[in-house]
Amino acid sequence: MRAGVETVRWLCLMLVLACAGCAELREALNPSPAPRTQPAPVRARVPSARCPERIALEEPLEADLVHSLGARSFVPGVSLSQLGLLGASDGPEVRGSFQSQVTLADGPVELVGVTLQSGAGLVLLRPEAEGYCVVNTWSTWQSSDTRYTLDSSWTSPDGRLAILLVKLVVAPGQEVEETRWVVLGTDGGRAWIALGTPPQHQLLAPSVRLEPKGKKLYLDVKLERTSRFALGKDGHFLTGQ
Repeated sequence: MRAGVETVRWLCLMLVLACAGCAELREALNPSPAPRTQPAPVRARVPSARCPERIALEEPLEADLVHSLGARSFVPGVSLSQLGLLGASDGPEVRGSFQSQVTLADGPVELVGVTLQSGAGLVLLRPEAEGYCVVNTWSTWQSSDTRYTLDSSWTSPDGRLAILLVKLVVAPGQEVEETRWVVLGTDGGRAWIALGTPPQHQLLAPSVRLEPKGKKLYLDVKLERTSRFALGKDGHFLTGQ
């Protein structure tokens, strides 16, 4: 009887070992898939809000267009909403007027012109990281509606600076319509009034033209007769030329 019991125990043990071996064999032939690891989350690149010190911290030209667009401030793009010129319920009505670009030796300068409810403004920007840095702004306030364009621009042969001629027609189509001209300069690190001193820098003349002559630039202002001004090395037009 004891021999029969031992025989049964021995057969059970062999059956358990055989089943264990089958499991190990199945595992070897069909290994369990390795646990899936979740990929690391992709971090969105946050554009840098720091602008280089080569952009001078200077006051806006003539008037303050928008306080947030001070020199060396950072904006994500050049659209009116990205510039913070739309959506302010207590701010002036702003419309896009023109968008242009001048290319200097150290890179481009974006020009964004806007027409205000009564006036005009210009934002000068340099591409930086994933956005733009404001070089400076110019703006003017008038008593009537204004039509505003970039009439022409000139870049020096060495790419050191650019001159911008902007044209404003105040109260267009009315009896009191008048044409004004403003001449601006920029070297990509700052901007300035290239002829006159605010607020006596707006030229009331029927015609003003930039006249390149070789490597030199002249400004012709036509009233009863034409007056010519030569551009100096500092980017300002000299009187008495």
